[in-house]
Amino acid sequence: MIWTDPGSRITTMSFFEELKRRHVVKTALLYGVSSWLILQVADLLFDLMGLPGAWLRLVLALLLLGFPLMLIFSWVYEMTPEGLKRDKDVDRSRSMTGEAGHKINRLIAVLLIVAIATVVIDRLIPEQAGTDSEAPELDGPAVAEEAGASGDSSSVAAGKFAPPPSRSIAVLPFANMSRDPDNEFFADGLSEEILNFLADVPDLQVTARTSSFQFKGRNVDIREVADALGVANVLEGSVRRDGDRARITAQLIRAADGYHLWSEAYDRTLDNIFEVQTDIADSVTRALGVVLDERQRERMLEAGVRDVEAFIYFQRGLRRFFEAHANEIDMDMLGESAELFTKAIELEPRFAAAYHMRSDYSAHIMTMDGPTGEERQAAARRHAEDLDQAIRYARNPHARALIEVDMVLASTNWRALPEHIEAALASPTCDQGTWVEVAPVFGFAEQTLARAERMIVCDPLNFYNHYEAAMSLMVLRRPEEAMQAARRGLEVAPDHPFLELAVVRSLIAQGRRDDALEYAEAITADNRDLATAVSLAALGEIERASALAAEIIARSGPWYRNFMVLNLAAITGDRERADETAAWFDGLPGGPLMLAGIVLECGCGAPFELDAAPTFGQLIAEAGVDWPPPVLLDYPAMRAALAQD
Repeated sequence: MIWTDPGSRITTMSFFEELKRRHVVKTALLYGVSSWLILQVADLLFDLMGLPGAWLRLVLALLLLGFPLMLIFSWVYEMTPEGLKRDKDVDRSRSMTGEAGHKINRLIAVLLIVAIATVVIDRLIPEQAGTDSEAPELDGPAVAEEAGASGDSSSVAAGKFAPPPSRSIAVLPFANMSRDPDNEFFADGLSEEILNFLADVPDLQVTARTSSFQFKGRNVDIREVADALGVANVLEGSVRRDGDRARITAQLIRAADGYHLWSEAYDRTLDNIFEVQTDIADSVTRALGVVLDERQRERMLEAGVRDVEAFIYFQRGLRRFFEAHANEIDMDMLGESAELFTKAIELEPRFAAAYHMRSDYSAHIMTMDGPTGEERQAAARRHAEDLDQAIRYARNPHARALIEVDMVLASTNWRALPEHIEAALASPTCDQGTWVEVAPVFGFAEQTLARAERMIVCDPLNFYNHYEAAMSLMVLRRPEEAMQAARRGLEVAPDHPFLELAVVRSLIAQGRRDDALEYAEAITADNRDLATAVSLAALGEIERASALAAEIIARSGPWYRNFMVLNLAAITGDRERADETAAWFDGLPGGPLMLAGIVLECGCGAPFELDAAPTFGQLIAEAGVDWPPPVLLDYPAMRAALAQD
């Protein structure tokens, strides 16, 4: 027997009947469905309010605590016309249990319908995608394409991708929730610093900034983002800055099911914002099952940027830098970016990335048309000093190796160049190199392709990785695969001139010259004329090619003009002009590096006589590179000019 109080004896057999009469089971069901709906609403509201995950856990705890209390309440009390009364005091003739039961049934039915509708909407209807027409299509690396003509290629460059590992993550740019739009740079800097911290953890695959920041300001479903970037997890957040205080929220989301692996909110002053960055990075690694040892933690602390204004200046500089490189180099914009990087360095003297980015401005002055010899030499000194500081304060040995290649290539000593290139290409990180792209000229096409494939995995929406893969495949005499790599790049960067030209060159290398011309004439990008001139030169239509070449050179800017002169003169058979331009480059600081780039771009063997560029010839001999390089693209006029020599 089960005994309650003296006024109410209940046998074991009648206990379940009493539970039914008092609607205890129905009350439990009603409470469960209501609690689930409360949690869904709380999750949504807390996200909008920027509250940490601890608040949601508190609501859950309160609801769990309330469950047994609700069961006890439904057992002890009963609704009557006079209101709630203890069950023992209720006159059964005046009981309202039947009417109450019907009301509970109707309420449960309504709540169940709401709950089912919520689940269906969440699972079947994706979040609204952004409408930015210039943003990349979200076809992403998770979608495999057919391999190239070889049929047995497993190359990432050919479009085959493995499922993302569980410890892969993309850090999206944190949303600026402040009224001041300039605080966007603060949010970007915070996001990038967290990304850099995570990228230095060996056990994590972290998407590079170039790809993850393409979703900046867009409302895109997390699953689509993860699919496009080839990751299993996404870190997103928001920043609200008010004077010297900031509120930062961060959420780590598992893309497959939208589950929040970790979330937190921070209210801090700007003088300890560095602690927030490291705390977020540490929390994310732990949530993904990675435990940092003390050495890794110390390295993270040493590499980070502590001055808030420094990384704000750096982000401003980056914006101007990318704008300057959007089409042909805008030297005024590039100079503005250099000034902003300088301000960042003044506040943070160990800012390696700022030194490296600033060096680009000096590099262009060294080799552009216009500066005096004195101005070029001054630029060469600044370039070397910036690279030296960037090497000194590099985040890790792998980043250092990439910068060292730039340093050696810009110097007049290439003896150790092969060793530096090999070290840079072996880097397992997703750091973007600058001039290591010319490595195929020095016999490193296989290694360059391997690095491009790794870069496509961790930076899939960066067109240049696809371009580098295409160029490497061309040097390896695999033009069909090169064309496929270039076309895959065009999926993420439609109409990009580099990639369109790569398609044209791959068609020429396949012997499909008429197809190359047809493709070139249909290009809508800025380099339609260049692609057409290259195709005409391959067909032997030199007059038309030379006329187009003259137009292209006439409208080229001061940095790219002589690069175009040499390239176009070579393929149209104007050997004299090609040699004159090569000699001009040869006398410039950093000029031999530009000549190496022209050799790679042309793919035509020896685009100039080595005697015309003695410094370049000496450096080539020091590096142990074979000369002339192999002919990848056959241009009749150039072939005839070489036969006369």
